Amino acid sequence: MTPLSTLVERTEAIYLTHGSGSAAYLLEQIEAAIREGAPVQRICELDHLLQLIEYRDRTLALYGSR
Repeated sequence: MTPLSTLVERTEAIYLTHGSGSAAYLLEQIEAAIREGAPVQRICELDHLLQLIEYRDRTLALYGSR
């Protein structure tokens, strides 16, 4: 399993690259990985990244960008 620190770094890079479209980008990546028959580990990793992006978005919506 990928360490959380690595997932957080990847999440930050995706958010910096795709901004508010990060969740949509990751959904596309997950769908493509499923269509291509990618290993389950890869799909789970993409899902974890998506969860971190969604958590970040919810937190910012709740508390703002103080």
